[in-house]
Amino acid sequence: MEERIELSRDALADLASQAALEVSGVVECLQSPVEALASRIKREFIRHGVKVEEEGGGYRFAVHVSVRFGESIPRIADEIRRRVKEYMEATAGVRVTGVDVVVEGVDFPEKAGGGGGSAASS
Repeated sequence: MEERIELSRDALADLASQAALEVSGVVECLQSPVEALASRIKREFIRHGVKVEEEGGGYRFAVHVSVRFGESIPRIADEIRRRVKEYMEATAGVRVTGVDVVVEGVDFPEKAGGGGGSAASS
């Protein structure tokens, strides 16, 4: 009898989120309020800013992030794709069919005496 390990989509999303957060320039994994509402209506699974879909005998991940101002977004996206794919395959033993990166916001540095914070894209 062959032994199997099954991972929930919750666990897969947690692992993918952790891998993305290790990329320099990523501030957090998050989902915009509009996207959160749309995912509920469509009954999509999203946790910690990571959408997990079964696809072709593997999984496709959509990672929603906020990035630090001044960082190269193409570099960050490429690094997220690489890290999530490698981490998921090595740690969870799942086949990754794709990793999409959605930049939901840019975290601007706080100015002395003024407000700062994050500005989400629409």
